[in-house]
Amino acid sequence: MTAVLRINEELNGIELYFESKPEQEVLTHLKSSGFRYSGFKKCWWNKRNEKSMEVANSLTKQEIAYATTTMPKKKTKNEKLSLWDATQWNDIDVNKEQEVKELAKEIRKHVRQRFPQCKFSVTTGGSYLHSTINITIKSSPYEKGSVYLTAIYDYCNSLLNNYRHCYSPADPYNDYAGSYNFYGHVSLDWEYKETEQTEEIKEDMTLFDSKLEEFKEAEKTRKEKELQEYLKEQEIKNAEYKRQQQEEKKQIENIYSSIVVKQLNEEQQYFVIDSQFANLNKNSTLDQYKDEVTKGDFTLENVKITKEVHFNTEEALNNFSNMLLNEFDFLSETGGSFTEDNRINSMIDYYNMDDLEKRTVQWNLYGVGVYYNGKLQFIVDAQGYSYARYVGLVDNAKIEKSISYKQTLNEEEVQELKNQADKLEDISTSVIEELNMFETWKKEDWNKYKASLKEKLRLNNFKLSKNVVQQVGIEELKISLYRILQEVDSIQEQFKNADLEKGEKYTLFYISDLGSLITERITYDSCQPTKYAQYDNAVKLTYRPENKRKLYYRHFYSELLIFKGWHSLPETVLNNVELKPDGMKIIHNKYHSCDKRQFDEVLGYLNKKSFKPIINTYKPNL
Repeated sequence: MTAVLRINEELNGIELYFESKPEQEVLTHLKSSGFRYSGFKKCWWNKRNEKSMEVANSLTKQEIAYATTTMPKKKTKNEKLSLWDATQWNDIDVNKEQEVKELAKEIRKHVRQRFPQCKFSVTTGGSYLHSTINITIKSSPYEKGSVYLTAIYDYCNSLLNNYRHCYSPADPYNDYAGSYNFYGHVSLDWEYKETEQTEEIKEDMTLFDSKLEEFKEAEKTRKEKELQEYLKEQEIKNAEYKRQQQEEKKQIENIYSSIVVKQLNEEQQYFVIDSQFANLNKNSTLDQYKDEVTKGDFTLENVKITKEVHFNTEEALNNFSNMLLNEFDFLSETGGSFTEDNRINSMIDYYNMDDLEKRTVQWNLYGVGVYYNGKLQFIVDAQGYSYARYVGLVDNAKIEKSISYKQTLNEEEVQELKNQADKLEDISTSVIEELNMFETWKKEDWNKYKASLKEKLRLNNFKLSKNVVQQVGIEELKISLYRILQEVDSIQEQFKNADLEKGEKYTLFYISDLGSLITERITYDSCQPTKYAQYDNAVKLTYRPENKRKLYYRHFYSELLIFKGWHSLPETVLNNVELKPDGMKIIHNKYHSCDKRQFDEVLGYLNKKSFKPIINTYKPNL
């Protein structure tokens, strides 16, 4: 395999370029001889010496080619750059893969040749993963803050950045800092000295001033030209915008003159089943929605049509289909979501459901049907706005007068809960009247109201639960009752009211740190409210576990079930058990780690056996 050899006079190095990756034997020979690969220049390089030249000549028979570089050539005393020319930055081709000390050596040599009238200190430091190169201007013939010294300072900054290589960019969203081959900065020495200005230096400064004025004039002319070009472009854009506005106005007038709007009453309303709503919403045109649906990026929704818009002309329909983000009066106050779930009589009921309960709620949409020639074209769900916020396609949809909804609660259960809700409203009203707190029961007298209500509920043997609160019709009372339920979630309060007896046997059910449900049978000793880690509301439970002689303690601060007596769960409660013909038994967990539905299985199993929890911080009842 042959290679091209180039001599880099400026860096006193040799560079080997291969057409393809060298064989392993060649790579080993290069590495053992001190050659390193430059990912920037795509070559193998080394400092020029007798040994490296022998290795290079053994791999190539080509004539030596001298590398061209944009770095300034060595200047003789008669070829010295003026200050203006020396401070003009142009990117230079450098080897960023070198060691930090080698980089600093090149930078030091460059700035001293570039600005011989100045004294520089180029130092390295830091650790292996945080190396630094700092350039310090120690002295020069120029005053601090002068344009001359500022120009030199800026050039040094550009030079330092030219050698810097970013391995991993910073990420402001994750607060992740970038990774570079080195860090550092340019600065003036704190004991910076201004040296004597010779006649040559003064002439150079005068030349710099004149060049700077020429540059400023050129910049002024350039910016003025750019401004005129920008104003001309804006004038063209404004004219085009006005034309589009006039065209849009004509299209809107055409839409309003070509539609018939029908507001449907309850008996006339119907459902569009499995309408396709793209996940990328708020598009301007119908074609954009069609493209998203074609990609498969959509959901199927059931939409109840409450209004119809019938177009008389295809032109008007096309205009509307391309102006979906424009506001139209006939879309105002339409759309939105609803459910026929008899557990939800207000959005407050939904917000107070846990995640598992929320997943069981089936939501439907209200929408406006867009028609042409008596055929449904698409659906608009404006979500209460006046523009087509969401659009559903209907190519594969079905129209039904009504839809069936599988309720979690049957009619008898709902009626019983409503009766309890009416009774609850009466109890709450009597508490407010007896304490004469008509205006203050939700604020200043909240604690008094809560304590009196709980006492009344206890005397009436009334169990306050979420299912009952869902059927309460008075909104402000519903909010307050949910608040009470959340406050009885307190594990400390439940232990205080549980009347646990020392020496009695109890069964604990809780989810471990690994996410599995733990069943622990204990003999109770004591408990005390406490603060545990970041949890202010916790208890320290001391007990003797089954088959143990000594007392143990554990802190509880989250979901916990405690039943009186010792209980055990069959393996089928939390697992699917499969028996094979060969006698092998395969057990699959029903739930993933930390799934709180495991508590529901426990409650359901023991409820069938008429066992009620004496402490339930998972789904508490008052």
